[in-house]
Amino acid sequence: MKDIIYNYLITQKKKRIKTADIEKYVIDKLGLNEYWDRHGGYYSFAAAIESLVEEGVIRPVKSWKQNGMNPALFKGYQVILQEDKLDADLIHILSTQYHPDINVSYYFNHKSEYQQDKDYLSALNTFLKQNTALSELPAITVNERSFQIFHDEKWLLSKHGHNFLQRVGLTLQDLRCYPTYEPFFYYQRQNRNAQEVNVLIVENKDTFFSLKTLFQEGIYSWAKIPFSLLIYGEGRKIEKSFSFFWELEEYKSCHVNFYYFGDLDPEGILIWYELQRQERVDIRPFVFFYDTLVKKYLHVAQPLKKEQTVSTEAVQAFLAYFSSGRSELIREMLRGNLYLPQEGLNYQLLKELSD
Repeated sequence: MKDIIYNYLITQKKKRIKTADIEKYVIDKLGLNEYWDRHGGYYSFAAAIESLVEEGVIRPVKSWKQNGMNPALFKGYQVILQEDKLDADLIHILSTQYHPDINVSYYFNHKSEYQQDKDYLSALNTFLKQNTALSELPAITVNERSFQIFHDEKWLLSKHGHNFLQRVGLTLQDLRCYPTYEPFFYYQRQNRNAQEVNVLIVENKDTFFSLKTLFQEGIYSWAKIPFSLLIYGEGRKIEKSFSFFWELEEYKSCHVNFYYFGDLDPEGILIWYELQRQERVDIRPFVFFYDTLVKKYLHVAQPLKKEQTVSTEAVQAFLAYFSSGRSELIREMLRGNLYLPQEGLNYQLLKELSD
């Protein structure tokens, strides 16, 4: 069966071929009964496809996803033309002259990528050979290491740099470097030796400053939750800067409860949803503030100033934290393309609401 598939593949003008089309050709060639009775049917077909992948004849088009069958195949495969393979002499050079930590096997069947990457491979090879005790090197930032190796401080974190490391089987940790995180603005109150701390992330600047002022006045507790740290999320920026939190030494040994308060609109909800999903950290909407916002201002909710992306999944996850009555009111408001800004809870109201 594998020979039939191979002969079909090399006659195709298209590089990407649907798995269903390959199987249809095999069935047409053999006949349905022979395909199933004498050749083992789909199970043998899948084994033949996997064998051709291992031999470098084809590779899966992973963006097409799998077909859901057992054993699973991808819904399409790309034919690797012979001219895309490196010649034997070059394969020998790659296999014998490069540092052993560099996995060069990917390039054997990807000549075009090798041509694109060969200067980077050479630079990496030189670096590794000059630093035989790599594990003993002090860790430095990824941009510093990127410039040291490739003379381009941004390259390792570029898409090309990311793909390159995957191809050669190395990580940033292997290169003794680490990414840095853009810091966020925050305000903290002294809470020495605390075993558990509560952190409030707020989306907008005005609300951050009002809450900061209250912290400075000794007011930091709402709904019986005393907050130790206040973070200015700065809209979507928090999605890139949140990891800076783990750099704050005073919280490394604490149990941390995260809460979020932002605009009550699709964008604000989506920021919360993507942040907690991205960081794989439990970040709860601060329901007390949202409830108060709806209770006091729902009747003056305003039309959205611009069109926003609505994520049904995000909205459902967000509303799961509220009572059924409150969640329905919020849902109806969002359906009407209305919103409430978090600035509805101004300094004076926040003060009145405190414990």
